[in-house]
Amino acid sequence: MGEGDLKKYLKNKYFWLVLIVFIGTLVLINNTSSERNQISLLEKIIRDAYTPLQSGVVEFKDRLGDFNAIFISKDKLQQEIDSLKEQNQELTLENQVLQEEKMEVRRLRSLLGFQDISLAKYAMVPARVIARSPSNWYRNIVIDKGSDSGIEKDMAVISPRGLVGRVTSVSRDSAHIDLITHREIAVGAIVQESRETQGIVEGLGNSNLLRMVNIPYYSTVEPGNNIITSGLSESYPKGIHIGIVKEVELQPDGILLSALIEPAVNFDKLEEVLVVVDYYTQDLPVEDNDAEEIGG
Repeated sequence: MGEGDLKKYLKNKYFWLVLIVFIGTLVLINNTSSERNQISLLEKIIRDAYTPLQSGVVEFKDRLGDFNAIFISKDKLQQEIDSLKEQNQELTLENQVLQEEKMEVRRLRSLLGFQDISLAKYAMVPARVIARSPSNWYRNIVIDKGSDSGIEKDMAVISPRGLVGRVTSVSRDSAHIDLITHREIAVGAIVQESRETQGIVEGLGNSNLLRMVNIPYYSTVEPGNNIITSGLSESYPKGIHIGIVKEVELQPDGILLSALIEPAVNFDKLEEVLVVVDYYTQDLPVEDNDAEEIGG
């Protein structure tokens, strides 16, 4: 051990010795002075010097406790926030389910009401839409009723708002329906207001619109007219609302007119339908446009 190392060692040794003696003195004074009514001048000086240090230690301890309490409170608050968020998500989901059930009840009530007032004209089977292809949205649907419910091919399908389409294939518990917006569907139709203007309503295939063709140029047809089934086809009863004329134009041959028609049924919202399994030859009054729309 070199001379420098020895001095450093002795210096450190003396420092710790003085520190131990000082602390011991403070402890001794603190313990003994509490048992006497008076203390010496030296004790008073040492106590006065020690008090700020003791207060600082106590204050540091208190602040450290407050700091830890802040972290504990923050963690607890975050847990409560997470719990409230989870409860909010559950309530939101429950509300969505209740709203959907409420809308379904309203649709079914209207569907049953329409079925009741139409019993004198039609025998109908209510059904739910269970499948639909996004790529053929305006062409066809699948319903949850089939031959076991009395449904057969070529039966008409309607909703409280009007004509939906025609049954094209049937299994025991489901049926395939081609919508009137399908290009392959053609429906004999007349203008309800004039009763004399006839034509054929065809689907455009790629949109929620129809076109009435083969209308003689001298016929009375104009925007706002209601188009209904003519009853000339065995598949479709007479008087079912098809849609409303949006515009009329003369064909290039100058002999025939065509009319663009907005369907009475909103096919984007079609969820329930009625299959006409039997009917009588009477007109079905056009539903009020303000009436609640069910299945479109």
